[in-house]
Amino acid sequence: MARVNLRAAFMSGLASSVTAQQVFTNRVDEVAAFERSVESLARTLDEAEVSPVMDRAQGRRNVLTLYGVGGIGKSTLSQELERRLLADAAAGGRDDVVTVRVDLAEDGACDIESLLLRLRAGLGQLGSRWQGFDLALASYWARAHPGEALQDFLDASPALRRASRSIGLGDQITQTVQEVDPAGLGGLAGLAHRAALATYRAVRDRVREGRLLADCELFAELVEADADYETLSYFPYLLAWDLDRLPPRGRPARRPTVCVFLDTFEVVNGHADRTVERLVQRCAYLMPNVLFVITGRNRVDWADAGTGSELDFTGPQCWPNLHYRNDTVEPRQHLVGYLSDSDADSYLREALTRDGEPAMPAEVRRRIIEGGQGLPLYLDLSVSHFAALLARGGQPSPADFGGSFTAVATRSIRDLPREERDLVRTAALTDWVGADLLRAGQPGASYGSVARFLRRPFLTRDDACAMPYALHAALRHAIGEADRTLPDGWSERDREEVAARLLGWLGRRIGPSDGRVTIAQVLESGLKLSAAHGVFEDWMARATQRLVDAGQWTDLGAGLAAERTGFAPDRADRAGLAAERTGTPEYQAVRAAIRGVQLRRTGRAAEAVELLGAAAEGVRRGSATAQLLRIHLAHALRNHGDYTEAAEIYRTLVGGEFDTAARYWLCDFDYLNGRFGTALGSLREQRSHGPEDEGERLRLIGHIWRVNARFEEASVVYTEAIELARREDLAAAEAKALANLAQTACWAGDTTAVADAAARARDLLDLVPNPVELVKIRSAEAVAHAVAGDAAAAVAAVGGTRRLADGIGYRGGHNLADVARILIDVLGDDRDGARRTRAELDARTRRSGGNTYWVPIVTSWIEGVPKAAEHDLRVDWVDGPAESLGRWAAVAARG
Repeated sequence: MARVNLRAAFMSGLASSVTAQQVFTNRVDEVAAFERSVESLARTLDEAEVSPVMDRAQGRRNVLTLYGVGGIGKSTLSQELERRLLADAAAGGRDDVVTVRVDLAEDGACDIESLLLRLRAGLGQLGSRWQGFDLALASYWARAHPGEALQDFLDASPALRRASRSIGLGDQITQTVQEVDPAGLGGLAGLAHRAALATYRAVRDRVREGRLLADCELFAELVEADADYETLSYFPYLLAWDLDRLPPRGRPARRPTVCVFLDTFEVVNGHADRTVERLVQRCAYLMPNVLFVITGRNRVDWADAGTGSELDFTGPQCWPNLHYRNDTVEPRQHLVGYLSDSDADSYLREALTRDGEPAMPAEVRRRIIEGGQGLPLYLDLSVSHFAALLARGGQPSPADFGGSFTAVATRSIRDLPREERDLVRTAALTDWVGADLLRAGQPGASYGSVARFLRRPFLTRDDACAMPYALHAALRHAIGEADRTLPDGWSERDREEVAARLLGWLGRRIGPSDGRVTIAQVLESGLKLSAAHGVFEDWMARATQRLVDAGQWTDLGAGLAAERTGFAPDRADRAGLAAERTGTPEYQAVRAAIRGVQLRRTGRAAEAVELLGAAAEGVRRGSATAQLLRIHLAHALRNHGDYTEAAEIYRTLVGGEFDTAARYWLCDFDYLNGRFGTALGSLREQRSHGPEDEGERLRLIGHIWRVNARFEEASVVYTEAIELARREDLAAAEAKALANLAQTACWAGDTTAVADAAARARDLLDLVPNPVELVKIRSAEAVAHAVAGDAAAAVAAVGGTRRLADGIGYRGGHNLADVARILIDVLGDDRDGARRTRAELDARTRRSGGNTYWVPIVTSWIEGVPKAAEHDLRVDWVDGPAESLGRWAAVAARG
């Protein structure tokens, strides 16, 4: 309410004595509950025999929940509580009271990386040393964001940029890292792959040696764990651990007070998918020395017995104060009610004054109070309407007020000039707007109209956002209802056309140099428009692919949850009657593509195939979105071991959006099926679009030389690929080429060379995890041990290869294990065992439509070159079957 009423002066347009006042209707009970919660948490921490940070079994008493219907003033209450806390601290000379505010409705606010960095920025006001968190973050960042500087990420989001720059967050973290690894300082600032890897290794090695934070339980586990969101969601424990060790300040000495305000919590709770809520809940549970103040529409059910496995920490034993039976002990849950008639009258008396007296007559105030039934947003709009009537020179009467919330919204719209009526309707279509976006939606609107509209009192403003203006969600919904009664109201078709223009502007906003954070935020806004208004543009498919190519992207699920908007003034919360639309088939297809990539990259290729295969219904054939689905379906089929069907899809994509990728994978299919001459010819003609493409091309050429037993040529090409990757700082590509080099050296039985390449590859795979490459490395070690005569080590490595392959659903890994097993049996003179394994290899490769050349290769070991040459005449050996298979036969002879 404070922001709205400060701007009410712009509505009057009069150089008169009527003044708009900033008014906060004092919710005495809620304010007192907050003050008691701060005191109670401090007392709980002081009296605890063992810090709850360390004793994770202790029930948590650090969450205050303020919930109620939309428009009730929860956000304003939250802001006022923060203001009072900081003001009281300043008045008392305290510098150890800090707050963090996160509106979960902001684009990107639900991204766990951004959330944690905002928490860290807030705590940075208490000092620069947060060793546990900063070192773990540096280790995570080096692996999860190869090539992306932390400072670039901090600057990409307006809210995060404001929070981090206020305390120099990047410098603070860099200084912490420098203390452990001075040489790796550039690894965090610039994040070149090799420097980043040095930073990670330095932290990891010191942890393993017990020389770093040995007294921080689970620090080692968090540093060693996979660099993913699941791991990151436990990092709040490290923030709490660091906070717990800050020395008391002041006289008398006391621990710091930290409050985190999470607003619009309905964005993450109350939905079927509670993934993001689970991550946020971990923050609250793992930081028991921080007070979390949650405001939203729904009561938090964390203490309920029937929550099940959707969340980690549930039940009254975890959250004793949040149980519905607790109505006394703070912090707890409070239903934020409507304003009493006397509070509403106080608000109206103070909102507009003339010479220190209420500008609104008592009869008008009574009429507004009767209609609003205590809803603060209703009062705000009525104040705006009163000011508008004054601006037109009229004398407002009781008849001009009252009625339903929709009627009040209708009057507010009717008060506006025609151009601004269209602008407010445009603003109601999306979460946040700015001048450029409004003009994109209403290209005929003048700059002056847009400027005047942005000063209207019903708009809130947050300068941290790139598009800083927003309508209250309840008002956005009411505007749609109000339009039905206005002579110039928009039809659904009108809304769709404007939404389409907004969507087009968002797409044009993405530039070739934009990073993943910007792309993810714009994509999320676009997908929300698409879901709500049935519009779509193919730039969303291209943006999705850019995020996939980057190897990481912001979790879009929470931001796309159904919005529960609107208000019915009869005190029954009918705010969520508008269900989320299913969106266009293209919208659903993009969501499926995002989910399909997640499934495929976590070893669930079969689920990805099923999801992506069913997602194309209704999508226009040949569109960028259709091609996005198709290429990821083909990738999933390859991972699942169905090369033939994948190749059929790649052929349909030649000449389209993903032409380069499709041609490359078709060359790969030729290679897998022994058409080596065809594959080499195509690869030599291909033009690479960058170092990544060139590295892939070189590696595939190396594969062809390797399976033709031309190991020297293969080593030369792989070495070229390694040098290219090092020169371009492409850690993932270098790791792949090193794994391939190990797969080549192993046939000479050179265990030293294999061990060297494998160790270098594994170091890089710590930075950029790729479990498929680990399977290849382990199979190379099996072959090297077999050729060197160490059968026991070779058998163990074959078992390890199969376990790794099974763990990620990589069927091709069993082909590599079979080849190594056959070599072991041949060298051990177990021809029958070798034949049995060959039969399994033959059946598997025929089913998959790839890697069939391995059968004649192993046959050359079992039965000699002539028999091997007759086995599969379709294999196009580079030098002919006799010479190529003769080289392979020599491998077993050397062993």
